[in-house]
Amino acid sequence: MNKRATVFQCAMAARQRAEPLVATASQVPAWLLIEVAGAWGHDAIAESELGPFAPKVWREAMRRRGVRVIAIRRDLTTSTRHAHHRARLVHVVASRPGAARAVAHRRVIDLHDLVASTEPLATGHGVGAGWEPDFDRYVLVCTNGRHDSCCATFGRPLVRALRTSRWAPQVWECSHIGGDRFAANIVLLPDGFYFGGVDPAGAERLLAAHDGGRLDLACFRGRSTLRWPEQAAEHEVRSRLGLEALDAITAVRTLDAGRIEVDLTDSRSVLVGVERTDRPVPTPLTCKGKSGLSSPEWRVTSFEELPAS
Repeated sequence: MNKRATVFQCAMAARQRAEPLVATASQVPAWLLIEVAGAWGHDAIAESELGPFAPKVWREAMRRRGVRVIAIRRDLTTSTRHAHHRARLVHVVASRPGAARAVAHRRVIDLHDLVASTEPLATGHGVGAGWEPDFDRYVLVCTNGRHDSCCATFGRPLVRALRTSRWAPQVWECSHIGGDRFAANIVLLPDGFYFGGVDPAGAERLLAAHDGGRLDLACFRGRSTLRWPEQAAEHEVRSRLGLEALDAITAVRTLDAGRIEVDLTDSRSVLVGVERTDRPVPTPLTCKGKSGLSSPEWRVTSFEELPAS
């Protein structure tokens, strides 16, 4: 009897080769979260109930403005196919260390109102009228299985577990956020913190730490407002100096290629040398991806603590 072929899972392959999580967060300066219940396709914006109301020209305008459009939902069972659905829109401008964040939300009666409601964002004129300040934390878990099956395989059990936790009101399923092979992925907004390879116990640990003003580095991929070398530098400074406080780092600056300066709350600075290495990967980076690719890894080449100024 023929044995059933084993289904390739990019997340399991990444774990088996011990691919580092450090400095793998997608680089996203701003977000637009749109509540889209029901099924999502590979492209959750175009291939969902939102598709007819999110024209390509609008999506391109958002992309040019550095705004990443993400679909969110409470759960898959909720349907938008009824009149007068009030969809939640959330605009987040994440921050670099030491800089201010901005979060606002509004409701639209119908997704027909999406473009008009977000036109100021697309033209770079802020959120416009009808938006209100938002002080919530958004715990986004990627479950977009049509984009990559590992996102559903590992993301949906994590969502189910968090639905029974004290953080349930903050949890949203979300569409593709990058790094399928690191599923289950969590993004905390408005901070822009990415976490990968998260199981229910790890999620509870990182959320409890965040509640207490601390950053759990165990599954930390990086901060979305930093470039990859800067993400590597922040992680190295935090891990080497034992800095857990969310506000322990006040600034991260790229001085030149491969040299990052990290400022601390005690007025010290650290100069970190970072070097990129492209490592060939024996298996595809995504469940349906091509073979023969490589993944970037970041090696710390120097670490110099400077005295307080």
